[in-house]
Amino acid sequence: ALALNLDIGWRKVMISEVTSHGKLFELGDSVQILDLATGTADVAILTAKAYKEYQSPSKNDLTILGVDPSQNMINVGREKVKKENLSGSITLELGDARNLSDLSSDQFDAATMSFGIRNVPERDTALCEIHRVLKKSKDSRLGILEFSEPGEEAGIMGAGARLFIRHVVPVLGAILSGAPREYMHLQNSIKEFPSPKEFAKLMEGLNCESSNGRVGTFKVHEVLQLNFGSVQLYLASPTYR
Repeated sequence: ALALNLDIGWRKVMISEVTSHGKLFELGDSVQILDLATGTADVAILTAKAYKEYQSPSKNDLTILGVDPSQNMINVGREKVKKENLSGSITLELGDARNLSDLSSDQFDAATMSFGIRNVPERDTALCEIHRVLKKSKDSRLGILEFSEPGEEAGIMGAGARLFIRHVVPVLGAILSGAPREYMHLQNSIKEFPSPKEFAKLMEGLNCESSNGRVGTFKVHEVLQLNFGSVQLYLASPTYR
């Protein structure tokens, strides 16, 4: 019931942007995408479907790894993947974005994370792990979808979005899900999350240790404003200082 299912459209925008509208599917011999905080695999499934729909004679094999700290979510996600006949391209594993030690450095062409970074205490640690496992190429992309409260500069539409986050999402989410605590936590965690400008600054100010001795960070190419400024899509590439 997250955001009354508006999130499906936002996730599709993220997938389109991260894959450069499908161009990513044509890179190399095979394409690997990492979906963190995968939950019940919504983004992984939508990505696999976008790959199937992308018409190009030069598109390559695609593998998607979804990682989530909740075994219950992973179990539900595996059933959904099986139902969609996507088990050949999607694998779901229990894991924490702050510790991806089971994954190789420079392994993935792209990474996605939807409404998960807000709940990670050590965000810089998670972002540095993402940096490590992403290939360091001009085509590599990280897409992060997250809520934030629009500032006063967002005007009337921003005020409406703040009302949506503070009151509509918690109340309707609690009613529809029967889990009022979860949606009150959602409201509070959104309020405490950095502004888009602050979070982009955090991403570009990372000092990630690398095996080559260089200092890793991200270059934020764009911050797309969705839902009248209450949802942001951060699009970035891994780089070095």
